[in-house]
Amino acid sequence: MKYTHLISLLLFFAILVLALFLSGRQINSKIEKTIRENYEKDIQILKDKINKHSELISSIINIKDKEEEAESTDDAKDESTNASGLEFEYIKTDGGIAITKYTGSKTSVTIPNKIDGSSVVKINENAFSDTRIKSITLPVGCKEIDWFAFYGCFALTTVYVPSAVEIIGYGAFDGCSKALVIYCENGSFAEQYAQSFGINYSNFK
Repeated sequence: MKYTHLISLLLFFAILVLALFLSGRQINSKIEKTIRENYEKDIQILKDKINKHSELISSIINIKDKEEEAESTDDAKDESTNASGLEFEYIKTDGGIAITKYTGSKTSVTIPNKIDGSSVVKINENAFSDTRIKSITLPVGCKEIDWFAFYGCFALTTVYVPSAVEIIGYGAFDGCSKALVIYCENGSFAEQYAQSFGINYSNFK
């Protein structure tokens, strides 16, 4: 009888332990399922964020590529201008082109009659001042030489001035070589200017 009671008791405890074990596994399965579902939700949210960031990065890259392409086009234009031998800075005015600065290193300079399809009509103030040019030929359509345009060009000895020039500003040739000769047409404004300021001149043949 004692053994039967003991066996029953042990069986009861075995069943209880098994029940608790199975119950625990069930609870753990529910917890694991809940964690997995939450994890999958977090993963999906993270994926969505990554996709949005990827789209933003792609947009930024596209914009950057377009900017670089535009810069490359501008650089190509600049190289094209430089390849043409143009060594002047200039501005467009109502009357045409005004040369604002000589940027080259040549000592014998010929200014083109036209730049960008417009006639060169003016040499701006200090455009060639303190450069080492020795000879310069102004374009046929040039009408004005501004103040101090060739100031301090100590090596300048030859200037070809067209008959279209009607204005030569104050000190345009101050500080130039004493051997400076202005080549101009007979009776032109440039000839009168040279005579007035005691500058050597010679008429075109």
